Amino acid sequence: MKRYKRELPKFLEIEDLERLEKPIIDEIKMTKAKEVLNSKDKIAIRDFAVLTLVYSCALRISEALNLELHNINFKKQYMIVYDSKGDDRMVSIPAPVIGILKEWLKVRPHWENNNFLFCNIKGTTRPSEEGKPLRRNYYNKLISRLADITGVRMAGGDELVKPHPHTLRHTRAVNLKDHGVELDVIQQILGHRNISTTQVYAKVRNETINKVQQDNLDGIVNI
Repeated sequence: MKRYKRELPKFLEIEDLERLEKPIIDEIKMTKAKEVLNSKDKIAIRDFAVLTLVYSCALRISEALNLELHNINFKKQYMIVYDSKGDDRMVSIPAPVIGILKEWLKVRPHWENNNFLFCNIKGTTRPSEEGKPLRRNYYNKLISRLADITGVRMAGGDELVKPHPHTLRHTRAVNLKDHGVELDVIQQILGHRNISTTQVYAKVRNETINKVQQDNLDGIVNI
C-alpha cells in the first residue's frame, strides 16, 4: 500500500511575523494622536485584533471570523471556539490580546443585527438583513498585501510563496514547540482530533536545521 508523507507546515520566523505586522501597527500608532477616528483607522484596529487573535490562539481564520460576542469571557480570559467539524473547544486568551480586543470593542459599531465579534465598520446595506461574518478572502488579500509591502515569505517554502492566514496558525504551533510545550498540549490548543496531526510540528526544526546545513557551505573546498 502506498504511504503518503505529510507535508511539513510552512510558517514564519518570529522576526518575519513582526515585519509582516509592522505596516498595520504603524497605522494604529498614528490613530493614537487623533481625536476622531475615521473608517480606515477603525478597520486597522479591527484587522490587527483579528490577526493577533488568530496567531496567539492558533485559530483557523474561519474560527476567528465566526466568533460572536457571547463566545468570549473577557474577565476570565477565554473563548469558546466552534469547529466546523463539531470539535468545539475552550481556548485561553493571553492577557495582552484581551487588551487588543478591548481596543477594538471601543470602536466597534453596535449593530443590532450583527453579533459577530469582528464586523463591518459601515454595516449592511439592508438594515433588516441578518449580520454575516467577515469574508476569509479579505484576510487572504490583506496578508498578501502586507507580504508585498514587507517582502516577507514563508520559511521552509519557495521564496516566492507568500504567507496567508493559516500561516499564522502554523507559526504559533512552531513557536509553542520551540518553547518546549508538549505536543499533547499543542494538540489541545489547535483542536486536532489526533496527535498524529500535531506531530508534524516536531519535525519542522529538524528539517529546517538540515536545510541550513546543506545550503551554507562557505569555506568548503571541493576537490
